[in-house]
Amino acid sequence: MELKGSRCVRLSDGHLMPVLGLGTYASEDVPKSKSYEATKVAIDVGYRHIDSAYLYQNEEEVGAAMREKVADGTVRREDLFYTTKVWATFLQPDLVRSCLERSLKKLRLDFVDLFLIHLPVSLKPGEEILPIDGAGKVIQVPVDLCETWEALERCKDAGLTRSIGVSNFNRRQLEMILMKPGLKYKPVCNQVECHPYLNQHKLLDFCKSKDIVLVAYSALGSHRDPRCVPKDSPYLLEDPVLKAIAKKYKRSPGQVALRYQLQRGVVVLAKSFNEKRIQENFQVPKSKVYESTKVAIDVGYRHFDAAYMYQNEEEVGEAMREKVADGTVKREDLFYTTKVWSTFLQPDLVRLCLERSLKKLKLDYVDLFLIHMPIALKPGEENFPKDGTGKYILVPVDLCKTWEALEKCKDAGLTRSVGVSNFNRRQLEMILNKPGLKYKPVCNQVECHLYLNQQKLLNFCKSKDIVFVAYSALGSHRDPKWIKGGCPQFLEEPVLNDIAKKHNRTPGQVALRYQLQRGAVVLAKSFTEKRIKENFQMFEFELTPEDMKVIDGINRDFRYFYLDFAIGHPNYPFVGEK
Repeated sequence: MELKGSRCVRLSDGHLMPVLGLGTYASEDVPKSKSYEATKVAIDVGYRHIDSAYLYQNEEEVGAAMREKVADGTVRREDLFYTTKVWATFLQPDLVRSCLERSLKKLRLDFVDLFLIHLPVSLKPGEEILPIDGAGKVIQVPVDLCETWEALERCKDAGLTRSIGVSNFNRRQLEMILMKPGLKYKPVCNQVECHPYLNQHKLLDFCKSKDIVLVAYSALGSHRDPRCVPKDSPYLLEDPVLKAIAKKYKRSPGQVALRYQLQRGVVVLAKSFNEKRIQENFQVPKSKVYESTKVAIDVGYRHFDAAYMYQNEEEVGEAMREKVADGTVKREDLFYTTKVWSTFLQPDLVRLCLERSLKKLKLDYVDLFLIHMPIALKPGEENFPKDGTGKYILVPVDLCKTWEALEKCKDAGLTRSVGVSNFNRRQLEMILNKPGLKYKPVCNQVECHLYLNQQKLLNFCKSKDIVFVAYSALGSHRDPKWIKGGCPQFLEEPVLNDIAKKHNRTPGQVALRYQLQRGAVVLAKSFTEKRIKENFQMFEFELTPEDMKVIDGINRDFRYFYLDFAIGHPNYPFVGEK
């Protein structure tokens, strides 16, 4: 599970879920049209996660709003994440699919993004939502939840839903599914009541340990429906402590309650039919990327590196536009880099990837457009497409034709410069020697740090007037998806620390300064204001030739990023290194 500073979390099956969703449940006295209007407003504001259910009886309205916003160009269907749930009268395994098909028919969609078991309690099948016997009691019936889960797995296999999960499950019930013999797909999430009065800390810890996302409903307190909530229930948003913190940050109590969940690693649903409140709630997930970009511009940074794959270009673009609007910088002062991801390396898809980035950034052009890596993955909406056995689907590609597509993007004015990333010398020479080459790569962005100083590749790039750009210059971000545990931390090297102490600098500043003095452009990643400022001070001192020679000796030819998933691809760039 990935959350960190992003507006999306990567589910265990690889799909992305926006961390803030619009809840659409309404009590019976609220007109269904409210769901239609609220959904449209929410999409205009920026929500991309919409949560509903068969039980809510509003999917026609929600679906109409979604289709309208797709039709008018506000969003694409693939930008939206829609959740529905199988209701308790459909929990018998042979009825599960029919419930989902009814939802799809009302929505007029071909698939949903997430299909949940609404609650682990089964009611008598039939057309009544709450079947009642002659004594006025709700009629409960037994069900084997493991067999119900198998029915959800079949819905996923049939392409009717991309992901499957549960709602209102306790730890024992989750364990029952996880330990089910023959389990094909585990639940990607558990949607439960969660707010400051019920923080579900133990369940959250358990879910995190199993890579199951916890999704919070009633995060702002209850909707006060008398059928579900006692009249004397306390009002969360009137809590004195919550109000005091809200006052401190000049926010509403609701915004603080939502932010609390996000910072705990919880995906949160915010329900409102009020336009002002919908907009207010969406001001919560200003990500670390957004904040750090603004801080960096204020400090003096003018070069920003991102990529389609990072899934944060909306935030980076918003921060850049805000600093242009307030007069801190002009657009032409900023240098922005993006990259075409591996699922778009087929020549006819390259421009599409760049156009998607530009749309998210709300920019007319980027300054630099790179091939992210020389390895192609199967085209599609999944960043890391896998086959039935869980292996990544690699496909061949002619990198020379991909390069020609980048040249066309430059000619179209969508980017000012074009380059590559993670290319080895042979691959660079292949582009440089390509018949009819119109523009050579202006740079090659590669992993480069004190344990992997890439001296030979640096020398070759210099000889061809190709700028060498170093990423992971301060070491890896330790993401387990890319980096194996136990990797060494070169910032703890005694020699490096001695040099830092001599210059009254940090080891990180010395590591960055080393790259600059070698003639490399260096990328320094941090979400901490203090560290962002500290890194920018690398221009304030200079290493001696003796310092440079000592640091050269730290090199181990040790690579953090081996791109293990691509080993065996004909374009795998690190052949012979491992």
